[in-house]
Amino acid sequence: MSAGCNQGRVTESSKVALTRRNRYDDDASPTPRTMTAGKSTPPDDRAVRAMVDMLADHDPAIRARVVAHLAQAGERAVVVLKAAERTTPHPDRIEEALTAIHREQALRGLDRFRSVEPAGAAETGALLVARVLDPRIDADQVLRFLDKLAEAAPGPMREADPAQALRTLAVYMYSVCGFDGARNDYPNPANSLLDQVVTRRTGLPITLGVVYLAVAQRVGIPLEGVGLPAHFVLRHPDVADRSYLDPFNRARLLNEDDCAEIVQAHGFSMGPEHLAAVSPQEIAARICRNLILAYRRRRDVEREGLARDAHRRLRPGQDMLTV
Repeated sequence: MSAGCNQGRVTESSKVALTRRNRYDDDASPTPRTMTAGKSTPPDDRAVRAMVDMLADHDPAIRARVVAHLAQAGERAVVVLKAAERTTPHPDRIEEALTAIHREQALRGLDRFRSVEPAGAAETGALLVARVLDPRIDADQVLRFLDKLAEAAPGPMREADPAQALRTLAVYMYSVCGFDGARNDYPNPANSLLDQVVTRRTGLPITLGVVYLAVAQRVGIPLEGVGLPAHFVLRHPDVADRSYLDPFNRARLLNEDDCAEIVQAHGFSMGPEHLAAVSPQEIAARICRNLILAYRRRRDVEREGLARDAHRRLRPGQDMLTV
């Protein structure tokens, strides 16, 4: 994945971003109990290998139960499964189990991400949501891409004048790096998956906003996400006039009246409460709601269910559909 702007080294701020990712991801998964009813001891390597051997069973119900238990075993099972890949006559079953484990790790990552609200990075939550839908995603590759975007950013983005920094960010992200809204393909679920957005350089307002927020954080711009009804914009809190930026519409700079017009064009009205900054957790939850709608339109029941699972981890008890 090439940033398409000047390549650069990883900064201290990007190392922090990688550390944040690791806090919410794979290795923190708790060790499961064994498959034997009534036992509470974690499985040792021998028990995990025995479960992996059971993937050869002809009964799909047994295999499904085994996969579910392996998913709870986390990294220990990953090591055994990857070793078994070289000799197994059933590589598809090994792949199925690995997918289930990585998906469970992403869901547990969302549990931890929710617990640090309102801290955390927006890209961390967005990547965890994307990994629930596709556990094969290389999250570190996406983070390195964001690092390179920030490294290649022009000097004025780091200047003390907030208005100049915001204008430069807008020009850089739209005119130089080519990020813009998916106006001709809005319902496509790919527009809500961060790995796809950075690859295709297009997406929904909120996922484009996550890319802007990630770059801004790395260069020291205190950008905020603002969840308008039916739209998403960004705001620099230290800019007096035209402090809002619309990442979906050619990085246009806006004032509050412009924001109200956008909301009205979607058939809603805007109140002061709609201009409040939203947390990274709410950004991730809203991405889930967009995905629920996108997969519902496609009648993709399985993926709609996965998006709902991700949303429940972020907002327990809120099985809703307000986008």
